[in-house]
Amino acid sequence: MKPARLMIVVLVGLSLALIAGPAAAYKKDTLRYGIPTKFASLDQYKSTQRITIQIGYLIWDPLVNRDPDTGKISPHLAKSWTNLDPTTWEFKLQEGVKFHNGNPLNAECVRFTIMDRILAEEAQSPQRGNFKWIEKVEVVDDLTFRIKTVKPYPLVLERLNVLFVYDPIETKAKGEAYLAENPMGTGPYKFVKWDRGSQLVMTRNPDYWIKGVPKIDNIVIKILPEMSTRVAELISGGLDIASDFGPDQWDVMKKAKQVTPMDIPILRVNFWQFDGSGKAGETPLMDKRVRQAVCHAIDREAIIKTVMRGFADSLDAPMNPLQFGFDPSVKGYDYNPEKAKALLKEAGYEQGFTMKVWQYMGYQNHPNQAAMGYLQQVGIKVDLQDYRGNIGQLIKLRNSGKMEGVGNFTWGSYNIFDADAILPAWFMTKEKTCYNQDEELDKWLTEARFSVDPEQRQALYAQAQKKIIEEAYWMPFFVVHTIWGKHKNLEAVVGRDEVPRFQYATWK
Repeated sequence: MKPARLMIVVLVGLSLALIAGPAAAYKKDTLRYGIPTKFASLDQYKSTQRITIQIGYLIWDPLVNRDPDTGKISPHLAKSWTNLDPTTWEFKLQEGVKFHNGNPLNAECVRFTIMDRILAEEAQSPQRGNFKWIEKVEVVDDLTFRIKTVKPYPLVLERLNVLFVYDPIETKAKGEAYLAENPMGTGPYKFVKWDRGSQLVMTRNPDYWIKGVPKIDNIVIKILPEMSTRVAELISGGLDIASDFGPDQWDVMKKAKQVTPMDIPILRVNFWQFDGSGKAGETPLMDKRVRQAVCHAIDREAIIKTVMRGFADSLDAPMNPLQFGFDPSVKGYDYNPEKAKALLKEAGYEQGFTMKVWQYMGYQNHPNQAAMGYLQQVGIKVDLQDYRGNIGQLIKLRNSGKMEGVGNFTWGSYNIFDADAILPAWFMTKEKTCYNQDEELDKWLTEARFSVDPEQRQALYAQAQKKIIEEAYWMPFFVVHTIWGKHKNLEAVVGRDEVPRFQYATWK
């Protein structure tokens, strides 16, 4: 065989191998999961990153469980509960649950986690705001505790779905710095090692309190920032499942014989937040007409259809339709470049201006580039601040009030299917993320937070959503779909809360 012909045969063979993926490469006792994002800490209460929460459901257990399809809450570590009065909830824990180190789970562990690790000022937990509705936790007996709320609070069970219980004995003995790199809980998987920036390894907890779980012995989470690397590893057999793919990777995965792509509409929403109050400095965006002009200038529907290829849902209200309180009557700004130009002229910016747009997620870049093209047509130039791969730095800038112009963010609401998990975080005036100071919004959201009347809450949230859009504090962009790829023989569920249930995953 001639060398040139031999080279062609080799290349064709390599291409076919990449498409088919070698069956022998798949180890039935290990699940290899590819992610794009590095993480700085494995301490649940020193991080707000989505991957940290995902890890939480594997190494720890939440107090209550959520059905991945219906969102319904069911017992888990807490096997039962009673609402004793409007501000007192009593919980009973499962018997015989142990931490990975052998120490028993008890009511004091819950009290310690909430009061000492989250709510204590000295703990400086970034998750403190999610639990400020708790006044105190009382230990009744070894397996019984009570939560006293500041006021009647409708989301007690929702919030406890992301409450991961720590062992006070180990935490006090080894310190938080140690636990940030050596996580330890009661969950289905035990921590083995963490190679920073590279991979996290977990192994099956043989003493897990739910018999028959987990199904797969080991999990290796590989950190692969480049999307092209993740898809190549998935196709060649180096990964069994991977997340955070762009729409352009769908057909690539679909053509691969060993790969099944997954399109999952999730709780997360993508939006542009305007600095309407001039928190980071005076800009034209302090004028409501300019913000409205930006919204009219961008054809969001076209971007979803063409750039996102339909792997997103249009969104007019500033929250997800899956969340309680969503008002479907809220209408956003239609694509009307002439209206945008008229508003700019009225505001004194007929010649246009330049504004900053800040981004940090990989899949934000393509829709943002398209939006920039639309804006340029009405005279608005964009100075793109690209923090992809450096989300931590952008969050620091945002939270310190230095995000001038527009921040393009996504928000997954910490797995909470309620308006309280999104609107207060961005519009309560004392929040670091608030760039539109509006006392009326603050009042409505505070009332809704502590009302147990569903109709009153719905009415207050409807008012808030309408004002946010009328004032153009936000431009809701789209409901995010997360695109995953998995080996065709892997049975794995990823919920609308973005949580993969790997402890129940199996191989065909």
